[in-house]
Amino acid sequence: MLINILTEADFELLGKFLMALIIAFVIILTLVFIALIRFMKKEDFRYPNLFLALVQVLYNPLTALADLFNIEPDVIDRIFLKLNNSVTYNDFAATDLSDRIILLPQCMRNVDCPAKLNPLDGFHCKACKKCQIGSIKSLCDDLDMKLFIVPGGSFAKRILKIHRPKAVIGVACFNELYEGLLNASLFKIPSQGVNLINDGCVATQLDYNQLLDVVLAGVDDVRKLKIYEAFECHYTQS
Repeated sequence: MLINILTEADFELLGKFLMALIIAFVIILTLVFIALIRFMKKEDFRYPNLFLALVQVLYNPLTALADLFNIEPDVIDRIFLKLNNSVTYNDFAATDLSDRIILLPQCMRNVDCPAKLNPLDGFHCKACKKCQIGSIKSLCDDLDMKLFIVPGGSFAKRILKIHRPKAVIGVACFNELYEGLLNASLFKIPSQGVNLINDGCVATQLDYNQLLDVVLAGVDDVRKLKIYEAFECHYTQS
């Protein structure tokens, strides 16, 4: 056996090699973490594709490192969202509106929501005007864009697998967005994420401005302005 062949000196050399690997990994992890934190503050990255890949590969240790230094809980998820939206934006904006879908979490529904769950495509909004979903559904109908209200991440993944859209907009809390956008990348679907502005998993809400910024990506300014005004949102022409 190999263990019987190795001498004490070999084990010592192997131990030093493993220790060197661990130290190198910690140094690289720390440098990546510092670079990501600087990006979060300045929102300026020269190599977004590289750092997006690094976050995907090092997600768990980076999250653990953030916890170790008592940095805000969702910082890595926030950084991932910004990087993903930056990297995929051009491909996303190049798609037709009718080829995009929006995935909304069921937690945006009002507690008295009359919609029932369909096992194939989620909740069907009744436009009762008790939450934001009715307004978003009306916008999607006008834009010929499909809307799905899903009860969870695995359901959302199934929607992507069945419908195979050319682009997807995911709305969720930060940690759920990480999983959802990662699934979209596995299906090679350009994705944009919009985070919820309140936690609690009950009657959650989003920022209409953030949603419109991605829903209307690639749309001409005149049409954009009308829709922003309808939602009483501010639009700065590019």
